[in-house]
Amino acid sequence: MKHLFRLQKGAGVLPVALILLGGAALMLLFTQRNLLVDLRITKNGYAHRLAYTAADSGLVTVLTQLNDAIQRNQILTDRQAKGGYDTILQPVIQIPLGDQLNASVKIKGLSMGGPDIRLQLQSTGCVAGCAQGRATVSQTLAMRGGIHKIPYALLTARGEISATGPVSITNQTAAVRGMLLHAGKAVVVDEAVKRSTIPGSTPEAAVVMHDKALAQMTPDRFFESWFGADKKMIQSVATRIRCEGDCSGAVAAAGSRVIWLEGNARLTNGSLGTSNAPVVVIASGTLQVSGSVRITGVVYSMAPVTELGLMSGRLDGTLIAENNLLIQDGGALIYQPLALQAAQTRLGTFVPVPGSWSDGE
Repeated sequence: MKHLFRLQKGAGVLPVALILLGGAALMLLFTQRNLLVDLRITKNGYAHRLAYTAADSGLVTVLTQLNDAIQRNQILTDRQAKGGYDTILQPVIQIPLGDQLNASVKIKGLSMGGPDIRLQLQSTGCVAGCAQGRATVSQTLAMRGGIHKIPYALLTARGEISATGPVSITNQTAAVRGMLLHAGKAVVVDEAVKRSTIPGSTPEAAVVMHDKALAQMTPDRFFESWFGADKKMIQSVATRIRCEGDCSGAVAAAGSRVIWLEGNARLTNGSLGTSNAPVVVIASGTLQVSGSVRITGVVYSMAPVTELGLMSGRLDGTLIAENNLLIQDGGALIYQPLALQAAQTRLGTFVPVPGSWSDGE
């Protein structure tokens, strides 16, 4: 009997063991299922982050293309030839970023055809053709750095303009009424200055002086009115050259671009810029433009007195003085609208508008 009882007692262990083993198997299956779900969530999150990275890379890539002179002309154009980009040639740009990863960037014109050019980029990043991950981000770009507003006068000064000696000043552009001189204070021109304006107008009618709007501006506000941004921002996107003395060679070597010239500078010789590839020279120290130098584009001077004395040189474009302007010793000064349009359109840099980045459609 005792032997039979021991056998019956041992038989009861097996069902309990099977139940415990089944419970353990169920727990293992449940844990494995949770692991699979967590793995799927992690994988989806990783794909989503990859898609966002691709979308951001699309914004950066198109911004780089817009700021490359050759690629920009493949994306934007000036069909009306009025000095500002007015047409988008590539409204959608596809950007491959690697295996199973790409971005599609849509370009929309918010403001075009004028000086304040603004574009909106909407970039969609995709993983495996958007089957595994998709994200969209957008950003607004504004063109800054080139001349923002083209002066309507050949020579403009916030202070006084004084012109003496055998110098020739010419503006025969009807669109700006042949304006020669525009000053916030007095304009003094002697008889040795040869002045040419549009037919049917007198040289006296091509002069605006005592303009209170100019005279009452602060130097910083005056600068912003021409370049569309403050000095710090324009300095950050310009080519900076530190030079004391004759800086003609350094400016010529920089080529067609916006140049921030630091130091007590002189420009005395060589050719700086052309009608199709002008220069914008911003001088933050004293500035003397003299000798045989030929400048095509825009000269902006912050000097207390900007000295312009071209013995046998020439300025094709415009000069803007933040304070007073002194002209003497000869040379030819000619308003050149084509060079100014090129300086406005081709030399600007697209920069992101602060606070304009957003995610979503």
